[in-house]
Amino acid sequence: MRDTNRDFLKSLLRKKSVRINFICSGNIIRSPYAEILFEHLIQDEKKSFFRTIQTESGGVRYRNSSISAESTDMLLREGVSQDRINHFTPRYFLDYPSMFESVDLILVMERSHLRSIPSKFKGKAFLLLDFVYGKNDDVPDPYFDPPYERAYNMIKKALQDLIEILNQNTD
Repeated sequence: MRDTNRDFLKSLLRKKSVRINFICSGNIIRSPYAEILFEHLIQDEKKSFFRTIQTESGGVRYRNSSISAESTDMLLREGVSQDRINHFTPRYFLDYPSMFESVDLILVMERSHLRSIPSKFKGKAFLLLDFVYGKNDDVPDPYFDPPYERAYNMIKKALQDLIEILNQNTD
């Protein structure tokens, strides 16, 4: 993790609650997978900080109506309930212009998504793999660059490592 990212993380840890928004192109594959899986992964964490985290997600390029079948299948394999998946509704930034207003951290899948974030929110927007590892790498969009499992595995590993970083930095 880069020092600037660590400093940002420390400021988040001082908040009473933290809202994280995961962003991808259409909010049907990578970002809903990240939102729902992160929520699922932290539900058994013991530290009280994890109970203050809320997750959401959105898309910055495409308007869609439902989560992808591939994401649904992967989330079910991860132990997420069908009910939780059914309660997911894709959000497109132009339809939800206040999507970034109330969040504390925006984690995007691609560098191009950073360019889509309005300038007033860029201070809290980071590339997922850069935020966690200090690597300026994209999580590829499996819709255009399969296999899906590659993107899912990258996201899952980054989320697990983010949880470990949070565990190391909270009381």
